[in-house]
Amino acid sequence: MYTRELKPAPDYPVVNGIPEFGSFSGPFAHFDIRGMKRPFGDFPIPSFLINVRIMETMRFLFCDEDNIGEIEIFNAVYFSFMETTLWNRKTKHRIAYRRILPPGRIKFPLSFANTVTACRVPGRFVKIHTRLQKKLIHADFDFIGSDARPPCEARLEMNLSAPGFAELSSLIPYKVKRRSLASFQATAPLHGWIGTGYDDHQIQEQTGIGFFDVRKAYYSLRTKGSSVIGMGRIDGRLVSFQLANPVSHDSARYNDNVLFLDGKVWPLPSVRITRPYGVQGDWVIQDTESMVDLVFSPISDSARKLSAFVVRTDYHTVYGSFEGVLLTGDGEKLTLRAIPGIGKKVRLRV
Repeated sequence: MYTRELKPAPDYPVVNGIPEFGSFSGPFAHFDIRGMKRPFGDFPIPSFLINVRIMETMRFLFCDEDNIGEIEIFNAVYFSFMETTLWNRKTKHRIAYRRILPPGRIKFPLSFANTVTACRVPGRFVKIHTRLQKKLIHADFDFIGSDARPPCEARLEMNLSAPGFAELSSLIPYKVKRRSLASFQATAPLHGWIGTGYDDHQIQEQTGIGFFDVRKAYYSLRTKGSSVIGMGRIDGRLVSFQLANPVSHDSARYNDNVLFLDGKVWPLPSVRITRPYGVQGDWVIQDTESMVDLVFSPISDSARKLSAFVVRTDYHTVYGSFEGVLLTGDGEKLTLRAIPGIGKKVRLRV
């Protein structure tokens, strides 16, 4: 049975240019990967130009019996982007709010003890407040409506002191060992409310689930990736998981695939996500350890193509459901039936 050692998280993932690759329990005290030695080869590139290649993504996912959605903030030195997408799970109705931001408008934190990441522009307000000292992660958004979409606002809170909370930090080689990708993932019961202009909806902790995912990486000039996050309950137990195509050549040792089961962290092996029938057809997710055998069936695709400054993206945020089987590290079999989740397919050229 596949296993991956979970060590206590170091304060710094990179010290004196040397990365501490691995998977860790708890967050890094300083979420910073700058300073790696010659991440793009032996060329004498100034450090400030190397740091330009570090890009950041923060995601806050929320789900209950009636709604599922995601706040995503992307940040690079030369531009930033915010997208919030919300689906009504009963009617399948989707609304999305997006905004391209100029350089310097968004600041990602180097710690999650008590910090805020926010997008504040006319008509669009998003805030993700990480308060790990208080065992909370808040998310707020407030969008003015238009002819194309209604006004929408929400106040959401992940309760990290509630049963079911789990977290994982990882530092893995990104393509080569000179570059790295750092991530922090957490899941917990979620409560709050959402108002969409159509109705107001309260989310209770008994049914609400939140998933927080933040990443920093030395991205290549051309990047593509596929990932899925599922959130649900099986026999009353909170189940969340994140799976992605590998970015390391030694993906058996270094990946951040994970199953969170009722507060327990189970590292998962490297997987391959394939789409034999395209983005809107079934996604097949399998490994070579017989621990992951899933099908993700898309329900609604929020697609976009973005051209901003020197950036080109082809981006799909897909709401769907999972069917199949996951195994824990001790051999317990979890059968997934109509577990909701969100898939990502990204092509990025910068």
